[in-house]
Amino acid sequence: MVWKTYFHSVENSGSLCAMKRRGIRRRLIGLLVAGLVCASARGEELTATEIVRRCDDLLRGEESYCKLTMTVTRPKWSRTVSMEAWTRGTKESFIRVLSPPKEQGVTFLKKGREAWQYAPAIDRVIKIPPSMMLQSWLGSDFTNDDMVRADSIVVDYDHEISSEPEEDSVAYWVVAARPKPDAPVVWGRVDLKIRKEDFIPVRVDYFDEDGALVKYYETADFAEVEGRRLALRATMHDRSRPGHQTEIRYGALTFQPDLKPDTFTVQNLRR
Repeated sequence: MVWKTYFHSVENSGSLCAMKRRGIRRRLIGLLVAGLVCASARGEELTATEIVRRCDDLLRGEESYCKLTMTVTRPKWSRTVSMEAWTRGTKESFIRVLSPPKEQGVTFLKKGREAWQYAPAIDRVIKIPPSMMLQSWLGSDFTNDDMVRADSIVVDYDHEISSEPEEDSVAYWVVAARPKPDAPVVWGRVDLKIRKEDFIPVRVDYFDEDGALVKYYETADFAEVEGRRLALRATMHDRSRPGHQTEIRYGALTFQPDLKPDTFTVQNLRR
């Protein structure tokens, strides 16, 4: 009965041939729409630089505040430093050491590519000169350059996806970052292994100009914080000095901090 009614309606509207022509037109329109959707999807494929930028933006966001501990390990000793840190984008950050008592009150300010440190033991604010950028930051395996040039991996390098491995059902991008001509960087290449599902960098390898691996950075303890999936533990390993590593663990963390107007100022270093 349904089919009789259907064909009867077709005959009343013109002819079966006209219906077929309309069906062909609909199929052609459908193919055209499908083609446009596929083209749009291709257009939305992420470039290597966009992947690195999303990876770099994960922990900072527009603004952030966190408490963290940094454990510096050496072959015969280790020490842990507790800190709190505020950031705004990639250009501004302020860090205050909370413990141990010997270093309590040390503060660090970054604005753009400039940095200052306050040493309460001598009651002095010191602007960190370019000659000190490769020196250890607070005795760790991170350098002053690592802290000051937080966005360097995005702006100072060209990026290329070198492989897309899958391990234990987890898909990754491996992005090779090579310095742009005349970029003021110390690394000959940086390789980033980034999870596709959430842009978390699970490993970052730093190579010198001769292609030798100097140090590498690994992450762990993945968790969701305010809608973001993050790694709450990161460790820098120094390949040139066996037994040297620095682990950072994030505790309290928010991307909606109550930032005071004078947070990122030189005057705030002494407070």
